[in-house]
Amino acid sequence: MKRHYFSLLVLVFLFACSRPIIPALHETAPSASVSYCGLLHVQPIDRPEMEPKPYLGIYMAPKKLEQSMQACAEGHFIQAAGIIKGSPAWKAGIKIDDVVLSLGGNAICGDAGHIIPSFKKAIEKQQAGTPVTLEVLRGEEKISLTVVLERRPIHEQPEAEHPGIDKCSGRVSLLEQALRNQDAVPVFFDIVDGLRIRSMVVHNPGSDPEKGPHPLQSNEVTYLMRHPLLANVVARELSERLSSSFGDRNWKGSDMLLRASALLDIAVRPAASPAEANFPALLLVMEETKKRIDDALKNLTPGEKDLLREKTFDPADDDEWNRVLEISLKVDRSKMLNALAPLFTFLTHDNLAQLKKDLSSRFGNIDKPILSETMTAFGKVIVGGTRSNAYAEDAALILDLGGDDLYLNNAGGTRPGMPLSIVIDWGGDDRYLGKENFSQGAGLLGTGVLIDLGGNDTFISRDGSQGAGFWGLGFLYHGAGKAAFSARKFSQGTGQMGAGILISAGRDDRYLCSYGGQGLGLFGGVGILIDQTGDDLYQLGGLEPDFRDPQRSTQSYGQGFGLGARPDKEKNGVPGGIGMLIDRQGDDTYIADYFSQGASYYYGLGILDDRSGNDQYLSGRYSQGAGLHSSVGALVDRGGNDFYYSSFGVGQGMGHDFGAGVLEDSGGDDQYQGGTLVQGAATSGGLGIFLDPWGADLLSHTGSGQGQADDETGMGIMISPGRPGHAPVVTIGRGKD
Repeated sequence: MKRHYFSLLVLVFLFACSRPIIPALHETAPSASVSYCGLLHVQPIDRPEMEPKPYLGIYMAPKKLEQSMQACAEGHFIQAAGIIKGSPAWKAGIKIDDVVLSLGGNAICGDAGHIIPSFKKAIEKQQAGTPVTLEVLRGEEKISLTVVLERRPIHEQPEAEHPGIDKCSGRVSLLEQALRNQDAVPVFFDIVDGLRIRSMVVHNPGSDPEKGPHPLQSNEVTYLMRHPLLANVVARELSERLSSSFGDRNWKGSDMLLRASALLDIAVRPAASPAEANFPALLLVMEETKKRIDDALKNLTPGEKDLLREKTFDPADDDEWNRVLEISLKVDRSKMLNALAPLFTFLTHDNLAQLKKDLSSRFGNIDKPILSETMTAFGKVIVGGTRSNAYAEDAALILDLGGDDLYLNNAGGTRPGMPLSIVIDWGGDDRYLGKENFSQGAGLLGTGVLIDLGGNDTFISRDGSQGAGFWGLGFLYHGAGKAAFSARKFSQGTGQMGAGILISAGRDDRYLCSYGGQGLGLFGGVGILIDQTGDDLYQLGGLEPDFRDPQRSTQSYGQGFGLGARPDKEKNGVPGGIGMLIDRQGDDTYIADYFSQGASYYYGLGILDDRSGNDQYLSGRYSQGAGLHSSVGALVDRGGNDFYYSSFGVGQGMGHDFGAGVLEDSGGDDQYQGGTLVQGAATSGGLGIFLDPWGADLLSHTGSGQGQADDETGMGIMISPGRPGHAPVVTIGRGKD
């Protein structure tokens, strides 16, 4: 855990906490939300429909050749690391490890950092359908091949619906006026059209499952890639839908189930409320739910289930990756989530209060450790009294009426043969110490639920825990009191082929996770972390070094992150899920490193929405509102005097490789420090938006940024405070005609 970047972040944190408050010199925002119509809306213009650009169909890697083999000072060429089946390269006879020396008679060489994007641009400038000559080096032999480039295959992907969200009157926004002044409206729509085309690409050309729209590409991601200026507006809307489910004391589990499922483009049919919220009714609904979960998984063989259990974590690094994806598509997510409707209809604040009364009446004297222990059709059921208990053995259902308890078992985590597990604890200062993965409200090929309704509690577990769902659903709810959560990997609101949800209504919580979590959406999944109140600490990372700088950086993947897998060589690609971290109140601190804080990767959607407070955001790279490789990331902070630090950069409202990233801070006097490509920056067809139009802000960076496009194909937009009494200033780094 103790890597160099943590020392750096701690120093920055100490600086941030001791910084003076800037006097309010400028106007404040006229309302709690930033006006999309007044700031960002750009009226569409009539344009010819853009078609996909040509592609060759190889996975590229830079290759340095000996001087005797080439006449290029930089010395790096393109090597075919893999060939896409059915592509122009495959038809032309290009083989793995071939090195491309020239295209149409023009040499292909450059430095290692730019040769791949340079070659992609050279391909895209060719005419589709026209033969072009490639000279390749195969071993030590130079070969001339003729390839007929084709347009990259696409298919129509459905998009989400947000009726009226982009309807504005005839008023011209500040961004549109700035684009007009720079004659950059056509360039802007070139970029938007490029994002739209990317929203429809075939992820794995030549693959049978992709003869139609990809079933795991989120409709929300598709919508936002086509309407990138609405990323922060949609982020707010989705956040409101989710957090309102648990916004009052009479919360309803069914609301969260329906709204989380909707993010997966799955409609869950509401179930009828139970006639009575008592012990027999809960046993009956659990027995029925277990049968329905088994039915949802009936397409899988025992061997396939074992493989998914074995390869849950980082299967993309394994030779079984394609097999894992194939099996995953056999899981009926709709049937799985609909199976849970009666159970989550039972799980409401009021029903659990009635259930507690029923247990007290049913078992009489509850001032003792264990009131009942029985075996049922779905597993062991334990009812604990108000004395302190230690639960060591796994159970399908534990109902504990109070006391300072110790949970050394699954604590609402599924196990083989036990696809449904629930813990409900009504009070006490409890300790949850998980010795195995998939514990404490975790569903692996099933559903795990942990509800702790009060007390100062501690949750410590390993991987895939604390509100984590894999080919199923995991749910952890913590009520009043302080909570400390600590886990290793893929925990604290992580979803893959299902949903992982962690909600805490207590004050001053601590969330520690070493890799992957705190609102992480993996393929086919939604990961949600909602904290209702208090001054909270979120720390993520420290376990997995990043290859770009392994001595000083680690990968985080979370704090509102949607993560997909790009196709590579013999491994299929898959769109990412939706990751959301929502903090409703308090002065909060977010510490992470690479890939975090309202960011995304490959057709994922990452959202971090902080509603209020003086907050600190500390990160390394690819963070704080960054959309990377055809994805969308949004960090929204709705008020307070905030501090943002991104050591390397590539964040703070940044879009890379047809990605869209936005950072919106809608109030307060803020400070921003970053490395390169920050504060409204873009590269390679991306769109980056930095939106902080009000307050007395201080901004600095060490490289490029602040309305900067790193090449001719992207656009960086920065909207920052103007002089007192004047409109905000719009800075645009534009792609060139």
